[in-house]
Amino acid sequence: MRIYNSDGSEPEMCGNGIRCLARFVADVDKAAPRKYKIHTLAGLIQPELLANGQVCVDMGEPILDGPSVPTTLAPTKGKTVVEQDLAVEGKTYKMTCVSMGNPHAVTYSVDGKPIKVDELDIFTIGPKFEKNTVFPAKTNTEFVEVLTRSHVRMVVWERGAGRTLACGTGACATVVAGVLEGKVDRSCRVDLPGGPLMIEWRESDNHIYMTGPAELVFAGAVHV
Repeated sequence: MRIYNSDGSEPEMCGNGIRCLARFVADVDKAAPRKYKIHTLAGLIQPELLANGQVCVDMGEPILDGPSVPTTLAPTKGKTVVEQDLAVEGKTYKMTCVSMGNPHAVTYSVDGKPIKVDELDIFTIGPKFEKNTVFPAKTNTEFVEVLTRSHVRMVVWERGAGRTLACGTGACATVVAGVLEGKVDRSCRVDLPGGPLMIEWRESDNHIYMTGPAELVFAGAVHV
């Protein structure tokens, strides 16, 4: 699978896109629920179409080594960047950096206070994170509000795409960051503007599993 952003750039992976691809292939093949192996720039990803119509994706292991994310923010826990300060637009955000094959910078707090997603001016601050020099490959940025230890709200500014309704890899990074910060459990619902995703970071294999819907919206032909 290859995917292109609205600005023409090519990201390594797209969590929502890979669920949609699995649903599309299943609809074309008219096959019973099964698991697929899909090669991406982030490596081999394995989505599974479930009997209830949801798609569960084995997203693999998160990359927590700061320079490999990549970010130049100083590590705070071993080689991992957890709750490191980053000043943007006169405010200090606590950033935790995770790669899901593509880079993510996750923040749960600003100026020492919990994030409230409805109070964010994401169109102003989003590009300031995406293009910040501490992220050599630019970054996706997740702003997270904790509802309970098993339920959060998140809005995302995506690298190369801006504000989007949902980001699958971002939801995974959100839960990984929340676990590292001690704010959420390993199994957590992530509510995005486009709908909820269930994320589980399993201790047994260190893999992250994302479960969510995918459905046909329309079909057509494009002549190029």
